[in-house]
Amino acid sequence: MYDIPSVDLNNDIEINFSGDESEAFITLHNDEVMYTEEQLLTIIKNAGITKGIDQDAVKKIISDKIYNTQVRIAANKKAENGQDGWFEFLFKTDIDTKPKILKDGSVDYSSYGDVPAVVQDQEIVIYHRAVPGVDGESVKGEIILAKKGRDLARLKGRGFYLNDTSDRYYAKYDGKITYIDERLVVDNELLIEGDVSYTTGNVEFQNDIHIRGNVLTGVKITSEKGSIIVDGYVESAILSAKHDVVLKNGMQGNGKGSIEAGGNVTGKFFEQVKIRAAGDVNANAIMNSDIECDQDVIVSGKFGIIIGGSVKATRYINTTIIGNMSEVRTVIEAGVDKDLFALLSKKEQDKAKAEEEMEKINKAIEQIQILIDKTGRDDLNQKKVALMRAKIEKDTSINKLTKNIQEVVEKMGKANLAKVTIDKVVYPGTIIKINGMKVAVKEENHHVEYARRGAGIIVYNIGE
Repeated sequence: MYDIPSVDLNNDIEINFSGDESEAFITLHNDEVMYTEEQLLTIIKNAGITKGIDQDAVKKIISDKIYNTQVRIAANKKAENGQDGWFEFLFKTDIDTKPKILKDGSVDYSSYGDVPAVVQDQEIVIYHRAVPGVDGESVKGEIILAKKGRDLARLKGRGFYLNDTSDRYYAKYDGKITYIDERLVVDNELLIEGDVSYTTGNVEFQNDIHIRGNVLTGVKITSEKGSIIVDGYVESAILSAKHDVVLKNGMQGNGKGSIEAGGNVTGKFFEQVKIRAAGDVNANAIMNSDIECDQDVIVSGKFGIIIGGSVKATRYINTTIIGNMSEVRTVIEAGVDKDLFALLSKKEQDKAKAEEEMEKINKAIEQIQILIDKTGRDDLNQKKVALMRAKIEKDTSINKLTKNIQEVVEKMGKANLAKVTIDKVVYPGTIIKINGMKVAVKEENHHVEYARRGAGIIVYNIGE
């Protein structure tokens, strides 16, 4: 702590300073030497100490004959360091949207997709400004510089506004709120507290839709740019979302209900439902449904079952049980059933042809520009405009083909990993398809995995 010692009088007296020199201490080592107050004060001042000298402490050293003990004999103004600005969040920021795994291995979706909700004009963040700090003064009369507090930049994100002094943040509209990767986001959300039925009519909204109640037969729910979350159950309704569809209970579609999602579809169970998803499908049970997804189908739990209908995934299908003892026809398909190499070749040829046409258009534009510069003819400007429009259209076509090619390549990568995993039992009546090859299950198989190898499908034991 005291790293600036000063030794005087042949080591009989030692004077030390605190690290910031705001305090000074003296130690008398030779108890055979008697000092007067004036002598000690002179020694102290000769050590450069001019501020905050404690004369009472000096007198006490002499009167009490204090030796071999460090005594503080001067103290001046310490620096008061500033404090950086900080944000006080008025909502829970450490949210966990992952579903909970129950003891039997099934998934509890009751809290899945839950994030804090806010209402329009609700205060959501308070910014506490930096404290500047106050300089101090050492016992030698020198300035002790204080650490300056730094203000933080405004929060980045969307869906909020600030007050006039820019220290309080408010929600711009009703919705859900997150603070992730240093971005504050309030997503506009349509919250429906009760049921949606034929009496309330269809629901169509640009962003997220959160239904606290049930979705009954005959209605259509559409989120054009967001996700759909339903806390209750769903009957034979039609759900369509740009991103995810999360059913915290499940759906009995009665052969008429359907779900279409640009992301994942999640629910406790699906019965007689048609599902099309660009991501995964997660459930504890799938019964007599028609399901296609571009990634994985995961059916969880000790009694997680796929029975009846058709379930198709581009990559993995993982479940506990497939079919039943009654040998209900159940079609399980992983991978793709068409020649992606031929499709990829066709897309690449189309793109090459479009790029050749684009090159011709660019050359024509260059040539007509040369003529315009030479002649100044107005009719050539009209031809140039027509060529520019053709260029824009061709550029759009090339970009679309490029995206299509990327999608095919990505799908090929997933299909190469295609497999079907059954953790418990698969019953006869089940048809397994992997990348165009098919095998019918003739007898019960336990703890097995099916995969494509060469021109056929192999099945191997994965253990309990």
